[in-house]
Amino acid sequence: MDIELIAFDLDGTLIEFNLPFDRIRKEIGIKKRFILESIMEMDGERKKRALEVLKRYEIESAKEARPMYFASELLEALEREGILKGVVTRNSRESVKIVSERFGFKFDFVITREDTEPKPSPKPIILALKMFDVKPRRALTVGDFLFDLMAGKKAGTKTALILTPKNKEMTREFYTYADYVFKSLKELAKFVGVV
Repeated sequence: MDIELIAFDLDGTLIEFNLPFDRIRKEIGIKKRFILESIMEMDGERKKRALEVLKRYEIESAKEARPMYFASELLEALEREGILKGVVTRNSRESVKIVSERFGFKFDFVITREDTEPKPSPKPIILALKMFDVKPRRALTVGDFLFDLMAGKKAGTKTALILTPKNKEMTREFYTYADYVFKSLKELAKFVGVV
């Protein structure tokens, strides 16, 4: 596959955040599974406060996060080969900045929930493609969760699922949206032909 651009999810794909979702839900006062969607349904001050709570937890987690196996090596290899690489995340821009600085990750683009409608909407992937005038068929969306794959598919890109201990139980539904499935970022690097 001749790839010009790869849009990576952040949490669970390039790094392990370990956000305390139950604690966040409790502090914000929501019961639904998806925190961001619940917050987006709120109005005014409540929404603003909830986003501040979520961002605080994301920043704390970014300071404790660990890179996923082969993340640094993959990003460096893509840089050497001239393949555009970036992050499309539902997280805050500040949390991406902290992680990038801690691990020396260099991205050509960073698209967060502050920039456009979050995944599973295709808008963040489409935005990345437009930034560099890359056709969807020359791009790959990489993630560990259904929303990543749905966003990539709707945007017209190929999609790659990275298997992790956390998503192995949930992957049946994921396969309908994944063009490729890899056990690690190293497997992805071999597939792309950069190692």
